[in-house]
Amino acid sequence: MKLNDILKHPSLQNIQVAAGVSGLSRDVSQVGMIDAPDIQDFLFEGQLLVTSGFHFTKNPRLLHDLIVGMHDINAGGIAIKSGRYISSLPADIVILADKLAVPILWTPADDFLSLTVKRLTAVILETQNTELRQIIAINQRLSDLNAQNITYQHLLDQSAKVLKTPLALLNSHFTAIYASSEWVAQREFLTYYLRHESGIDYLNLSTATRMTFNHQQIDILPIFSALNENKAFAAFVVNESEPSDFQMLRQQQVMNTLGLANSRTDLLNETDFRNRSGFFLNVMQGGLSDTAIDNYLHDANIDNKQCFRVAIIDFVQQNKIIESHQFEIRQQLVRWFISEHHLPVLTFSHSQQLVLLIDEDIDTRQFLKQLFQFLKLQKALHYPFTIGFSRIAQPIHKLADLYDQANNALKLTSSQHPIMQFRPKNAQELLHLLPTQERDVFVEKTLGKILKNPELLETLKSYIFLHQNVTAVATALFVHRNTINYRLKRISALLEIDLDMPDVLADIQLALLLI
Repeated sequence: MKLNDILKHPSLQNIQVAAGVSGLSRDVSQVGMIDAPDIQDFLFEGQLLVTSGFHFTKNPRLLHDLIVGMHDINAGGIAIKSGRYISSLPADIVILADKLAVPILWTPADDFLSLTVKRLTAVILETQNTELRQIIAINQRLSDLNAQNITYQHLLDQSAKVLKTPLALLNSHFTAIYASSEWVAQREFLTYYLRHESGIDYLNLSTATRMTFNHQQIDILPIFSALNENKAFAAFVVNESEPSDFQMLRQQQVMNTLGLANSRTDLLNETDFRNRSGFFLNVMQGGLSDTAIDNYLHDANIDNKQCFRVAIIDFVQQNKIIESHQFEIRQQLVRWFISEHHLPVLTFSHSQQLVLLIDEDIDTRQFLKQLFQFLKLQKALHYPFTIGFSRIAQPIHKLADLYDQANNALKLTSSQHPIMQFRPKNAQELLHLLPTQERDVFVEKTLGKILKNPELLETLKSYIFLHQNVTAVATALFVHRNTINYRLKRISALLEIDLDMPDVLADIQLALLLI
C-alpha cells in the first residue's frame, strides 16, 4: 500500500515527514528494523526501513548512500527515531531525499523502535485484510452480475462504483459502444478523439496506454479475446497517477468481468457468422427454395432484390500445410476492415475460402485493392493470398453462378496478378453475363410458346446446331425426315417466324444459349 495511506492511520499520527515528501506515494509492502553499518545489504523493494540512526553519526556518508540505494531498489523509505542519535538532517541530505523522492520520517522519541515497527506492521496487515475482504466481495458482486446476464450499461455502472471512476467499453475500432452513466454524454466525443486525434494504432494495440482527453488522464487497457483483431478495450479516468495494489486488484477484477461479458458477445457473433455461412452454402448448393431464401433475407434485413458481386480470398497453397489459425486471422482481419470502413459487404466461409458478397454500388476492384494492401501489411498473416471476383452482380438467389465466376477468376491469379476478375471463355459464358431479367425477357419473346414443349424445343435446337440439315436432325433424333419437317412447320406457326430468315435463326441461337 502507499506510504501516505499508512501514515493517515490514527495510531501513526506522531510520525512526521522530514524530507522526500514527493515520495509518499511509494509502495510499502514490508517493514524492517535494522541498525547495522552494512544496512544497504539488507534492502528490499517496497521496504520501509526503521532505524535509530546510530550508524549515521559514525559515518555521515552512510545516510547519503542509503538514500541512493533505496531509490535504486525502489524501497519505501526511511524512518529514523527522532532525538535518539539524530535531531536534524543535513541540508544536502534533505536536498538529495527531495530530488530522489525517498521519504525520510521522524518516529516519536518516546517510542521503542520495536513498538514503531509493530504499529506500522499492524496498519499494513489491517489494511491488507480489509482490502482482501473487499476484493472478495467485489469479485462476488461482479460474478453475480455476469451470471445474471445483465446489460452492458448496468455492468459498467456497477464497475464504475467499484473503481470510483467513470469508464467506457470500446470495441476493436476504438468506438465507445457503452459507457458508465457519468460518461454517456461524452461517448461520441470520446470516440471521435480516440479514432481521429489520439494517433493510436488501435488494431495492433496490445498493451495499456495513457492519454489525455478533456483535461483528464485516461488509461486504455486491452480486453483480450481469442483473436487479437477481435479484442475490445476499457477506458478509465485515472484517479491516481500511481495506483495502489488494491486499486490495481479492483481494476483487474473489473477487467476480468468485462472480458467475460465480451467473450460472450464474441461467441454470439461467431455463432451468427457460422449460421450465415451455412445459409449461403445451402443457397449455393440449391438446397433452399426461393421462398426460404427470401424469408431468411427478410429476417436478416437484407433486400432480396439487392445485387452483389462475389469475391473469393484464398491462400496460395503451393503444397504447404497452413495452420487453421491463419484462416481465422484472415477472416477476422477482413471482417475488421469491412467494419472499420462501414462497407456494405457480407462475408462467409466455404472450404477454407473466405467469400465476400460486395454490394453492386461499390467499386469492386478498388475495394479489393485496398483490402489486399491492408492484408499484406498485417504481420499476423504468414502466407500469400490471391483474390478472384465475379464480373456481374446478381441477387443472392444466383449465388452459385457468382461463386463459380469468382472461383474461375481465382484460378487465373498469380503473384504478379493477385486480383483477377472473371473472364468468359466462350460465347455461352459471355451471354450469361447479361442481367437475368433481360435474358429471361429475350428468351420468352423468342421461344416462349414452345418452352414447355420438350419435343419441339429439342427439334429446334438440333435444327439450329446441325446447320438446318433436316436429314441430320432426323438421324440424331431417330425419327423420319417427314416428322422433322412437320415439327418445323408447327414451330414456325407457333412462334410466327420464318425459319429461312438469317436474323430469325440468329435470335433463336442466342435464345437457346441463354436457356
